[in-house]
Amino acid sequence: MASDPATLSHAHAALRTAVAWKDLPGHGVLLATGRDAVRFVDNFTTAALSRLDVGQGAEGFFTDSRGWVIALASILRTADGLWIDAAPGTAPRLRDHLEHYHIREDVALADASADRASVLIAGPRSADWIAARAAAPVPARLFDHVGILLGGIDVHLARMDWCGPDCFLVQLAATDEHAFRQWLEAEGLPRADAAAFECARIENRYPLPGDIPDKTLPQELDRTARAISFTKGCYLGQETVARLDALGHVNRTLALVAIEGPPPPAGTPVTWGDEVVGTMTSSCPSAAGAGAIGLAILHRKSLAGPLAVQGRVAHVVTRPAAHDAATLRGS
Repeated sequence: MASDPATLSHAHAALRTAVAWKDLPGHGVLLATGRDAVRFVDNFTTAALSRLDVGQGAEGFFTDSRGWVIALASILRTADGLWIDAAPGTAPRLRDHLEHYHIREDVALADASADRASVLIAGPRSADWIAARAAAPVPARLFDHVGILLGGIDVHLARMDWCGPDCFLVQLAATDEHAFRQWLEAEGLPRADAAAFECARIENRYPLPGDIPDKTLPQELDRTARAISFTKGCYLGQETVARLDALGHVNRTLALVAIEGPPPPAGTPVTWGDEVVGTMTSSCPSAAGAGAIGLAILHRKSLAGPLAVQGRVAHVVTRPAAHDAATLRGS
């Protein structure tokens, strides 16, 4: 990552201790509308969408028939269907995947990524900052969302936790993006750079497409409690997901790794003794100012370490116990 550690620490501090904003260029927006939209999409995701009320949402995997992950998305229930929030570049593939199974259902699938702009407002003071300037209450629960007026602009506000527990996705018409940015700057809100955002999302173990290699299973991404319902109806790939649940665990898992020295490039092997036990999928300088952190998919037997990356000492950072409190409602 091309970033001065001092600059990274300064930018990242706003995300960790106060509030900052970050534009999300190319963010994916897939809209599913029509009478059958919720029922149709529910057949292709691990999330229990039929249990959501308007204004609620859930995180879910979309898998192929073999149970391999196509995309991880936040799926939000709207008055006319679903707003599927996805990583950059994901919406076209996801739309084509769903259209492949679309026959007679009353559902329209539209990639609205080019028509919508996405901005992240994050940090422990973000809810208070937004509430002081909004004409409506700020969503309190994860994945809840609401339409509000912010900076004189109609936006859709959704609570996420990509960079920590206090994180809000603001979505608006692309034609309003410039005016909204100007308003954020006029309000004096610090702008986080790409490196600070990358560090924050890696710290919080939020995987982007680069962290999800081909032939990855949902349970290997360490989001089972929040993104997989084992009591919903049938969906594509369910047989594999259910079989893995019956076995008790998968052999690999996504983990946060702390590494001595500079960030290794994606694809760098992780070793445990003389054995390669995984691969780094993303990394960045540590916000603490020493060494690096990164995400890697590792064999479970190696999680206790000691590990090495490019011959340098590394270890798995244990996830805080509070993480799994944010589980999928009703799962």
